[in-house]
Amino acid sequence: MRRTTVLVVGVVVTGLAGCAVEQAATAEPTASASPTPSPTPSPTPSPTPAEVTASDLSDPDGAGIVFVDIPDLRGPAAAAHDAVARTEVETWRSQKEGAISPGLASTVSPSQLTWVESLVQRDREAGWGYEGALRVTISDVVVDGATATASVCEDYADVRFTMPDAAAPLTLEQAEYAQFVGSAMTLASPDGGATWRVEEAEFTVGC
Repeated sequence: MRRTTVLVVGVVVTGLAGCAVEQAATAEPTASASPTPSPTPSPTPSPTPAEVTASDLSDPDGAGIVFVDIPDLRGPAAAAHDAVARTEVETWRSQKEGAISPGLASTVSPSQLTWVESLVQRDREAGWGYEGALRVTISDVVVDGATATASVCEDYADVRFTMPDAAAPLTLEQAEYAQFVGSAMTLASPDGGATWRVEEAEFTVGC
């Protein structure tokens, strides 16, 4: 009996071992999962700076000034044009209000500011005043490095003049005032043409 038992156990063990070998031989390999690549974010394009162009700073109802024939300018030339235009606006505002406009000092040199102050003081002491709209044409803007030049023509056709001895505002003919006043302006830039300041101006009757 003991020998029979041993044989049975041996058969069982042998059978189990055979099954294990057969399963190992027929088992299919398990495929390993590949890592999912993370999406690469697209670079955000940088905004392109807007190109500077000449501006129309007309303000007929406020300062009483209208710019005519705005030139097609770009970059530093456009910035120089706008500096001249702001100077015209603030100078005319100062003359009409009889006091220096706070915005004038940032557009002109100290010597030009002193000149406008003397002009305003002269008008105030004489009792002269201005009504209506001044028409201005800015042309011939030329940039040469850190300097620029521009021509200005002021048209007083729509301006009326008030005087102490006049019962009503006078036309330029009645006031014996020239219709056109021209000026040649020289500007300087401290930052490569981004901003400009009027350094000096030469005036002529007619333009």
